[in-house]
Amino acid sequence: MSKLYTKEMFLIAAEKCEVSMIDAQHIMQYIDEYVTPIQLPTDEEVENQASKYSRIESISTQGLAGYYFEMGAKWMRDKIQGGQE
Repeated sequence: MSKLYTKEMFLIAAEKCEVSMIDAQHIMQYIDEYVTPIQLPTDEEVENQASKYSRIESISTQGLAGYYFEMGAKWMRDKIQGGQE
């Protein structure tokens, strides 16, 4: 399982390990310079992608695939951001 951590979480861990804040800030500067952040989609981006799925379904299920895609994508994004529900 892959794990994601925020900068704030990194600072908490650094503090617990008694890493100097100067060193922690230096590491965070390198993170900003050399690491590409994960970009989570906005609601609008999720809705745009979901609309593609509703177009390919039959008339009887039109919209359901897009709806469930949207709900699942938003749920996953919220979980990544730390949501517990």
